[in-house]
Amino acid sequence: MNFLTKSIPVAGLILLTACGGDSDKKAAPPKPIQSIVFLDKSTSAGGGFTEFALQKYNRTLKNLVATNIRSKGDRLDIYYIHENTIKAEAFSGTSQAAVSEDTTDMNPTDKEAIVNDFELTLRKERTEFQNQALKHLLTENATATNQQTDIWGTLEVVKRIADTSSIVNVYYLSDMIESAKGTNRRDFHTTPPQTREQATEWAKTDAAVLKKDYGSIPYDKITIHFVLPFEPTSTSKENNPNVTYYWETLFELLGYKKRVEEIN
Repeated sequence: MNFLTKSIPVAGLILLTACGGDSDKKAAPPKPIQSIVFLDKSTSAGGGFTEFALQKYNRTLKNLVATNIRSKGDRLDIYYIHENTIKAEAFSGTSQAAVSEDTTDMNPTDKEAIVNDFELTLRKERTEFQNQALKHLLTENATATNQQTDIWGTLEVVKRIADTSSIVNVYYLSDMIESAKGTNRRDFHTTPPQTREQATEWAKTDAAVLKKDYGSIPYDKITIHFVLPFEPTSTSKENNPNVTYYWETLFELLGYKKRVEEIN
């Protein structure tokens, strides 16, 4: 079940009108965008990313920053996926770039100077965010935490952050092979879903359990993006479509209102 990715509108600079009445009021600033990136740092990712996956992930991160970091309040959080995903925060940054003054009554020269300052600050912030994202993409996890893949743990992170954000985009840079020990946990390394029907049944069973802890997440403002590391020529053994279908079904059953999308 693959979906085409929708582009997210990029807000431009806030324009102020010089007309009378209600048009004199300053336009409302765009709602901040919260981006959460989960980087797979477990052995399920093969101990490291292939050249194809690195290029795809790097491109995704650059596009994410260029699209979602637009002005003051936009935020990027990066977490690792491994045995202890819930506590694996690698980076958190919030944009401070803003037009410093009301430019409504300014002459063109002064207005241009303020806008240029804003754009320069924003470019610097985007560069820093991109550098941080690439740094953590390339960071190797040589600790024992790489032996498990706790993707369920990402739900706790999303719940924590989504409660305080208006628009939330969640990116999974992972093969989505859950591999966790414990009661009622899944290990897709040893026992992957064999059919769509089985994937659906497992998703229903797991959603019933997870709703107890995560049923209150404000799903209507969250968009999930899968960014899989597989080449288009990958076999179904390498890229099991039933695994992806399990996650799509699970997120939908949990109540996400946005479409679950796969970025190619």
